[in-house]
Amino acid sequence: MAIHTLLIYNLLMGLTMGSLNCPTGKSNPLQFHLVRQCQRASADDPLALENTSSLQDCVNLAHEMRGLALNYAPGGAKRRKNIYDERSFGKESQKQQHIRSRLSVFEQPGEFFNCHVLQCPQNNTFSGMVNDSRFDYYSLYGRPTVLQNYSCLPEVGLFVVYTQPSAYLNASLTCSNSSEYTGSLAHIASEYRTNSLAQWLLEFNRKTKPQGEETNVFLAYVGLAYNSSTSLSPLDFRNSQQESLQCFLYRAWDAGHPRHGQELTNASCVALTSQGTWQTLNCDRELPFICEIHTARPTSTWEHSDSELDIGPNAVFECKGNDND
Repeated sequence: MAIHTLLIYNLLMGLTMGSLNCPTGKSNPLQFHLVRQCQRASADDPLALENTSSLQDCVNLAHEMRGLALNYAPGGAKRRKNIYDERSFGKESQKQQHIRSRLSVFEQPGEFFNCHVLQCPQNNTFSGMVNDSRFDYYSLYGRPTVLQNYSCLPEVGLFVVYTQPSAYLNASLTCSNSSEYTGSLAHIASEYRTNSLAQWLLEFNRKTKPQGEETNVFLAYVGLAYNSSTSLSPLDFRNSQQESLQCFLYRAWDAGHPRHGQELTNASCVALTSQGTWQTLNCDRELPFICEIHTARPTSTWEHSDSELDIGPNAVFECKGNDND
């Protein structure tokens, strides 16, 4: 009888969690995409510098450190030397040798580490890339977005703040229908994300704005809302992927919140404050909002795929075909 009861309980819990649409690692894999061959991104402030035995080990380290991009040197006879380095041709001057000798191993990571885990991906100009035939560059975002005014929150993701106030539905459509990126209203259901985005708003407010631009953003719509037609309970707020807040442990409700959907006639939408708390508001209220740029979709393999390589400004062409051994 006890076993029978336990089976029923487990079945009901499974149905409940399924209806909450909780995320799993299998349903939301984060995949690093090969973006540039024979180049590496600047690693001035890396999350990790290691020597790994394989690309997969480097990828695993990047996942562990919450890196958004990485450089990896695959090794092999064809990738052992940097053909762009003057030392390879004996052209390095004595002054250059002296400068190099005074640098620590962490100031010249390309010489000592084959795996560089990076806080942020390169932007659309690739201005921080270094020609280095030993390395390839990978990013969770694949080819860079053409968007100019996005911001990277290290270890979190890429975001855009819209200061022109909008109702919640229009804000959500702006994020999801953008022609410049694939995205949605920002996901905030973790302490790190909430605090990082709140700090970002504070820093955004401190920056000098162009004339005519809204000065400060103290309250901004994010991807969390209750709707009586889809939510299972008064506390079943859903994000832009329709995942229930009940799937996550973290809460940051401001005093007096959340106000349930019944109090706001069918729906209540969530805004982030610059103090790192959440408030529920009538969805018709017009506010600034934060969009999150999605990572690139997974492919059948994250190994080399010429169709995904970026061939934009400053790409290296003469190194193409410099395959691994």
